[in-house]
Amino acid sequence: MALGGKKSGAGYVARCPAHNDKNPSLTLSDTKDGRVLFKCQAGCSQEAVMDALRDRGLLGSSGGSTRPQGEWLREMTAKANGHAEPEAEETWGPWQTIDPPYSYTDATGELLFQVTRMERFNAAGEKDKTFRQRHPDGNGGWIETQGPRRVLYRWPDLVEHPDATLFVCEGEKDADRLASLGLCATAVANGNWNGVDVACVAGRDVMVLEDADKPGIRKAAAAAEVMHGLAKALHVVRLPGQEQTAEKRGKDVSDWLDEDPARGRDELAEACFAARLWRPEPSGLGEWDAGEDTESPPPRGWLLGNIFARRFMSSLLADGGVGKTALRYAQLLSLALGRSLTGEHVFQRCKVLIVSLEDDADELKRRILALLLHYGIDRSELAGWLFLSAPGGRRGKMMTLDKNGNPVRGPLAADIEAVIVARKIDIVSIDPFVKSHSVEENSNSGIDDVVQVLTDLAANYNIALDAPHHTSKGAADPGNANRGRGASAMKDGARLVYTLTPMSTDEAKAFGVVEEERRFLVRMDSGKVNIAPPMCSAKWFRLVGVRLFNGNALYPGGDEVQAIVPWDPPDTWADLSSVLLNQILTAIDAGLPDGNRFTDARSGGERAAWRVVVEHAANKTEAQAREIIKTWVKNGVLVSYEYRNEKTRKDVTGLRLDTTKRPS
Repeated sequence: MALGGKKSGAGYVARCPAHNDKNPSLTLSDTKDGRVLFKCQAGCSQEAVMDALRDRGLLGSSGGSTRPQGEWLREMTAKANGHAEPEAEETWGPWQTIDPPYSYTDATGELLFQVTRMERFNAAGEKDKTFRQRHPDGNGGWIETQGPRRVLYRWPDLVEHPDATLFVCEGEKDADRLASLGLCATAVANGNWNGVDVACVAGRDVMVLEDADKPGIRKAAAAAEVMHGLAKALHVVRLPGQEQTAEKRGKDVSDWLDEDPARGRDELAEACFAARLWRPEPSGLGEWDAGEDTESPPPRGWLLGNIFARRFMSSLLADGGVGKTALRYAQLLSLALGRSLTGEHVFQRCKVLIVSLEDDADELKRRILALLLHYGIDRSELAGWLFLSAPGGRRGKMMTLDKNGNPVRGPLAADIEAVIVARKIDIVSIDPFVKSHSVEENSNSGIDDVVQVLTDLAANYNIALDAPHHTSKGAADPGNANRGRGASAMKDGARLVYTLTPMSTDEAKAFGVVEEERRFLVRMDSGKVNIAPPMCSAKWFRLVGVRLFNGNALYPGGDEVQAIVPWDPPDTWADLSSVLLNQILTAIDAGLPDGNRFTDARSGGERAAWRVVVEHAANKTEAQAREIIKTWVKNGVLVSYEYRNEKTRKDVTGLRLDTTKRPS
């Protein structure tokens, strides 16, 4: 018979076709409604068993049998009971355990279960093998069943190298072989991916190595299905020169390495990265024909300028004390009021939830009060639109670690979700991001899990989500989204990222701003706005101190708290008519009285062309005048050329006017 089994009680036991095992580990039974129930005691999934039965022609392509299932089982049972011609049973020797077993541990190295490899031989010398699982019974012995928790093989290695490319093998032997080459490799017990914890796959490049036989193809596809959406890039790899084998065991990665002693990790990596990216089969994905799609998609749910949008995560990156919280609260207050305080367009009035994880309730109240006082807002305007929370540490985190070091959703996430539902919130701001979790902030996989919690909230409830974030140490770099503290997964997960940076001394000179004023001026730049065009130039704000008039006998002066207002820098080209601009250009083209030409060199001395601008437009600073000259040179209005300085008898470079490009 095809499965070489026998009758057992009211059912049937047979060899499982989904793994290489001649031991009867598959149980089958008939139900009253004519269906067949089967289970592999070695741990193969039902999907794997059904695929294997289908490969042997014992199931139809739809997943049902090619005949009524009850009839199919009765025929198999009849054969086993001698009512039909059974196949001759082969005579096999006893099972022998091949040491050492493969040990599966948690992230810290604590043993969870083992997989033992067993072999036996028949009279013809043919070898049969099987894999069995056992887990500790707590008393120094073993329980010979599948362990209670299913994990990846060599899990501690994966935790130790969170960003390494992961090679997924069909078996533990191959994973150990690749690990010996210095690669990060794993497998799962019996090739069964059901219920396996694969969180540490997130954010990695993953190479699923396909054994060259039908079970290998099936198991590789099952692995890819589980990891699709978690992995940064996913490849299912058939190694070069390995042809599929139907009659016998196909070659695996160890065989491929053994074929050529010169092969090593570099050749393997090259072959893997050359493989095409894996994508799920289109069946069942709800795909549509773009040529027949005549219905336009709805517009994105913008709330405030290009800052906040429904179903997307935003962030504002800045050093401490720059004004990040003051700006964010003013923008959020704009949404709660339905009118802009910061210059961005308000698309619709929104219900806002601010969750302060850095300030306590009193400080949060002070910050909001400063904005109300400065902008003259009546508190009643916010009733039912602005909700505040300062939970501190008592409500835990949105993402934390369990006792085994695995990221798990924390109680704060559930609390925020409950408020979103109860208050019908449109946008949530969690300030700052670093306080929302207790995951290792430099772990891309861990931070990606945190971001996933936030983006899931945004998607599930059609809200905008904001998570202001601190920058790493170093020089300020406007518009650089990579300056965010910790792992880059935070920046990668957010779609609308801006930076907030203090005005530099060079910028202050260009704008004619004195040092005392410069310290209160900040610029916002788009660092990563990948669903809308970035800002073409910086948006400027001024920090102001607001007295709260909350004094008492002990502190009669009360508090002064920071607020923020838009600030327009002086326009370099303001008040310069085309007539005046042409007068300046004519003077530059005429040169100096001694026959020398003006220059755009920074140390031009008396020949510096910016001096001509200041002579004609006394209200312009040196920095602004230099910017005007720089623009003309860049646009080709002023052209550099070499001429002979008769006084020094040297060739020098000067400026002359391209008359075809004069301002009109």
